[in-house]
Amino acid sequence: MQWESVVGLSSSGGLASVDFFVAAVAAVAAIALIGAWVILASSRFVQGGVVERPERVPQLYGYTVCLIALMWALASVSGIVENMLTLSAPEYHQGNDYGMQPSITSFENFRLTYDRARRFGAGEPGTAKLDTLPEAELQRRFTAYRADRLAAIRVEARQSMISRIVSLLIALGLFVFHWRWLKRRASASDPGV
Repeated sequence: MQWESVVGLSSSGGLASVDFFVAAVAAVAAIALIGAWVILASSRFVQGGVVERPERVPQLYGYTVCLIALMWALASVSGIVENMLTLSAPEYHQGNDYGMQPSITSFENFRLTYDRARRFGAGEPGTAKLDTLPEAELQRRFTAYRADRLAAIRVEARQSMISRIVSLLIALGLFVFHWRWLKRRASASDPGV
């Protein structure tokens, strides 16, 4: 079973299409948040006046920070899942956007993409003098190159996962702090509770 079919990705789009989708959803959510914030702020302050309802500003601030922290946490979770998938099958990592590096999924794929990668890396098209290597030497290069790429992909995924986990913890901390702060303000302003 192919890795792309397991995660539901096409070989042409890969994880880049997932990143684009997440960015588009975040942009739409940010625009909706700004629009809702402007509508809420203008309706409360224009109609009721700033002097009559001054507690709305801290409340609006608190809920805005909670919503931003929630979206931040969701983006962090998305990145953590992506890094977990990369760690589970690093040979299928789509960090090679332009096809300039040889494939490491199998020796046959490496052999097919090795010359193409060397042509692109040589500078002027058609000036690269490609050598013919014996099968044993090409196999040795594949083994060394694959081990190096897998190690680099794993290190990059671990570093990214650690930064996403720290980011998630910061977002959760902001959310919990502001949510409790809002609840304390609400209970302090409502003596009947």
